[in-house]
Amino acid sequence: MKIELGLRAGIALPLLATLIIGMSILVGFNYISQLNVIKEQEVREIESAINTTNVFLEVTTLYQLIININNNINISESYSNLEKILNKLKKAINAETGLINKKDLLSAELNQKSSKNIFGQWVSIYFTGKDPKQFISEQSIYKIQVQDKYYLDKITTDEQDYFVIYIPIQDQTGKTLGFIYITKERILSSFTIFKILGVNIIAYILILILISLLIGYGMHKYVINPIIALTNAADNISMGKTSEKIQIQNARGEIAVLAKSIERMRVTMKKLLE
Repeated sequence: MKIELGLRAGIALPLLATLIIGMSILVGFNYISQLNVIKEQEVREIESAINTTNVFLEVTTLYQLIININNNINISESYSNLEKILNKLKKAINAETGLINKKDLLSAELNQKSSKNIFGQWVSIYFTGKDPKQFISEQSIYKIQVQDKYYLDKITTDEQDYFVIYIPIQDQTGKTLGFIYITKERILSSFTIFKILGVNIIAYILILILISLLIGYGMHKYVINPIIALTNAADNISMGKTSEKIQIQNARGEIAVLAKSIERMRVTMKKLLE
């Protein structure tokens, strides 16, 4: 029993500790790699959404529709065309979209109709998804106004993480008439991070248990049990018990060589004692 405990402490435990450390490093590396892959995917999707929106701004008369709406010109037709353009954009980027307009540029009638979506000096006059107030704040709009190209905001609402991208709409003179905002669910949300971490930990524990069982089984069958048998055989020989032939099952490599050497020693001792 003492021999078995010593072998476990001297061989199995260091091997298991090395396995745990190695597996921990591997799981940590795998976890970080998965997060980086998702982050890169998010960046690609954001860049794609921004580029697609800029193309829409170039090939459509969106700025002219905003001017018409602001000046109360062909309101019904302008809103209809605006809806068509933003719905096409929504399908193209697979995200909810909306339009923020400068409040003081709208006619009094339109201001009154859109009063529930006011954000300081700005007002959302069209959106394809949830209520803009879940995503937009006066603080975020203030930050938009100091950006040249676009502004990216990260928010959490309804226990879901979102990207909100604001892209300025300018007329031919470069004057900013409003902003298209895009709300896109984050791939790398808090839930996703914990889910990936949980899956990695569970996989780590299961693999570690499986490998530990296999190593333990192999160590006992091919190392510990043969060594214990050889130790007992050597003790018997030292006490003059040389009649029983030494046969070690499952002996491999150096242990098999050692078993043959002890068997030769038994034969020699037997002849000397006779």
